[in-house]
Amino acid sequence: MAAADQINHWREQIFSRLVQTVLALGVVTAIPSIILSANENLWGVIVIDVLALGWLAAIWRLQGVLSYRFRALSFLVLAYLVGTGLMFQVGLAAQPYMMAVPILGALLVGLRPAMLMLALSGLSILLAGLAPPSEAALKAMSEDSLVRGAIVALNFLFICGVLTMSCGVLLRHLARSLDEGEKLAFYDPLTGLPNRRLLLDRLAGLLASSERSGMTSAVMFIDLDRFKTINDARGHAIGDTLLRMAAARLSELVRKSDTVARIGGDEFVVLLSHLASDSANAGNAAQLVADKVRAALAQEFDIEGQSYACSASIGVTLMPKFGQSADDLLREADTAMYRAKGAGRNGIAFFEETMQAEVERRLTLERELAQAIEREQLHMVFQPQFDCHGRLHGAELLMRWQQADGSLVSPAVFIPLAEDSGLIVGMGLWALRQACLAQQAMSVRGYALPLSVNVSPQQFRQADFVQHVRTILLEHGVEPQLLILEVTEGLLVQQMEETVARMNELAALGVRFSIDDFGTGYSSLAYLKRMPLYELKIDRSFIMDTPRDSNDTAIVQAILAMADRLSLRVVAEGVETQAQADFLAANGCDALQGYLLGRPAPLPVLLDMLAAQAALAPDLPGLTQA
Repeated sequence: MAAADQINHWREQIFSRLVQTVLALGVVTAIPSIILSANENLWGVIVIDVLALGWLAAIWRLQGVLSYRFRALSFLVLAYLVGTGLMFQVGLAAQPYMMAVPILGALLVGLRPAMLMLALSGLSILLAGLAPPSEAALKAMSEDSLVRGAIVALNFLFICGVLTMSCGVLLRHLARSLDEGEKLAFYDPLTGLPNRRLLLDRLAGLLASSERSGMTSAVMFIDLDRFKTINDARGHAIGDTLLRMAAARLSELVRKSDTVARIGGDEFVVLLSHLASDSANAGNAAQLVADKVRAALAQEFDIEGQSYACSASIGVTLMPKFGQSADDLLREADTAMYRAKGAGRNGIAFFEETMQAEVERRLTLERELAQAIEREQLHMVFQPQFDCHGRLHGAELLMRWQQADGSLVSPAVFIPLAEDSGLIVGMGLWALRQACLAQQAMSVRGYALPLSVNVSPQQFRQADFVQHVRTILLEHGVEPQLLILEVTEGLLVQQMEETVARMNELAALGVRFSIDDFGTGYSSLAYLKRMPLYELKIDRSFIMDTPRDSNDTAIVQAILAMADRLSLRVVAEGVETQAQADFLAANGCDALQGYLLGRPAPLPVLLDMLAAQAALAPDLPGLTQA
């Protein structure tokens, strides 16, 4: 809430209570005032009291009808008129009423109106002092001093009661607002734990005290595994409850001198202060706490009758370290946490200097990859696929990145990097265009060869992926059946219905699908009968020890037999020996791909292979149609 809106909110709350209080005090003080005034024949005072109470009651009853400003100004006008009327009735003894007008004006409507009211009240008091006293005033001043004192006392008590109550309510609201502001500024509203801002402040303080005392402390970065899956599947209400329960478990495990903070999402940080005087013992102590944290968070969370499993990946770094700031320590613990997550999750990793070097190298590679895409430094190579008779049957496009110094970055390095950074989407579309350009080059020479292009799950799940494929095919005039999209079994783990629907859309265009690395990912085979598949690619890990390893041999034979019954084409990857090729040919494998038959090479090499094969067998169907 903005400051101006908050002040207006305070004023409305204060005014609401003020009207009720003044009305109650008015009734309490008006009764003895009326009795005293009647005894003294001060009928003007009685009329003022009655009219004032009626006016005040109207302001109170019309709270939901009239605007706040109109009611507040009406109240101030009432106070001014009451004070002025009483001064002319009983003399300057009614001055407390006039004092209340500017003070309440500043409280309810602002400083500028209050200054005008102050000037008006002062002028009114001056005029009342210059005017000759009324008969009622003379009578009141000439009577018994006890009665006169009682009237003055009642007026004083009434006005001071109003002012005291108003200031008290204002200060209470101010204190509450400051407390709420501090909570919003320094504490997480969901869990009540310190937020990132307060964490960094306490971390800086702990770093300073650790340097002074020579004691070693620790920073523990905790990330909840699988939280996003639970939150997406069950909704934010369940996710928020799980975070609160996790926060409670963490708070129970640490000392009062330690700090547990939530810095956002499913990430928590624990500061373990002054563990030991040396790093070895401090590391052991931090390891013990980390083990307890991992065990506590690995226990199932019971929420609304359902149990949810949510382990934790934990990164730890020790301090103090020369020249490091609080941000540096937090970054180190975060880096170690990602190492634990990368090692399989539900683990603990301590920060090492090599980790930072890896992170910096990764960031450098990510920047260089983006530049390579922009400068068109990526290129495609084509690995041929042959049937069991040695005839060219297809080819797979493989991406290569050659840096300016001539060195090659392995796809095993830059493809995962592209997926993590989101660059893979643009790279995937570029690969599709390269496949279509290759088809155009072959078409000019009278060749047609199916080309396989890898598609990442991230790219496939883009809402406009189908439209992009359709547009690229139309722009290049390529027959859709000449394009085979290779997807991994990992694509099938999530959003099965959406995946099947999107595959069917593409299959309706004529595009064909291949399951890459078959047998290494998704364990269920039910998808084989639901998806419009054209091909299975047996992963090289099964081919490597075939035929000498009986287990791999049995697996390959089972895949070939199953694919034959399902009318699916099979390509074996990683064929590097003649024994492997002979075994696969004997068991009816449709196509072979590997270094034994052909290494990845630029498009001109593939075109030369097509030309050579056409010269030997000009009527070979595979060279003129898919």
